[in-house]
Amino acid sequence: MRNNNVLMIMSPKGGAGKTVTTANLAAALSTYYGKKILAVDTNVTTASLGYHLNLLYPEFTIQDLLRKGFSIDKAIYNYSQNLHVIPATILIEKSDKTPLKIEERIQKLSSHYEEFLSKLSPYYDLVLLDSAPGFGIETLAAMQVSQGVLLITNPELPALAATMMSVEYTKLTKIPTMGIVLNKVTRRRYELGKDEIEKSTGVTVLEEIPFDKKIPESISQKIPVTLYSPNSRSGLAYRRLAAQLIGENIDKRGFFLKLMNYFK
Repeated sequence: MRNNNVLMIMSPKGGAGKTVTTANLAAALSTYYGKKILAVDTNVTTASLGYHLNLLYPEFTIQDLLRKGFSIDKAIYNYSQNLHVIPATILIEKSDKTPLKIEERIQKLSSHYEEFLSKLSPYYDLVLLDSAPGFGIETLAAMQVSQGVLLITNPELPALAATMMSVEYTKLTKIPTMGIVLNKVTRRRYELGKDEIEKSTGVTVLEEIPFDKKIPESISQKIPVTLYSPNSRSGLAYRRLAAQLIGENIDKRGFFLKLMNYFK
């Protein structure tokens, strides 16, 4: 079952900036636009969302759903009044001795997604799922409970090829690709432009995030760049992207309203 206010943030390849985007959208929407946001790390094998939001070794994580009788409420952390986070652990499970064991654990964990999201999503304006890169079992599990996908990619040919494949995968699974975020843009001559990417994928590029040294600097401080350096080029770009989600820029209906109304 797909939840109307659950948006999956994904990238076809690792290192595109998916988790950075998730953290910054969550921070911008909750801080500057007063939206109640829940950010969930569903990239359980290589978790990193908690690091971006200063949650390194939380007592409880999404993996605790596998414990009998565990309430997901225990794994919700208040980053701020309007931003709550469900992190994943960065520790290796002792039971993960073989690839088959890892796959079995992910399948068991993801079987709880629908239940806890159905319980929690009514309390939030938007739930953001930080997914694993690619189209493995973790990603497919998150797709099954999401109303739409926001694709994060880079302005280079290999990334474009992977993004085109991702668009086709989302069509096969009947989940709408709501837009593309073009990340790490330097505007060098060899880079692909927004128009080229839109023409190749058939998907709108919602925002171009510039390559900005403030981003790794903010990550080192475990603070999203929208809060660490809100007037930097990247900070402003993420705030523009957040504004589009709630209809305060470009299309007055808003990306968020499109998401909510897509299957009406």
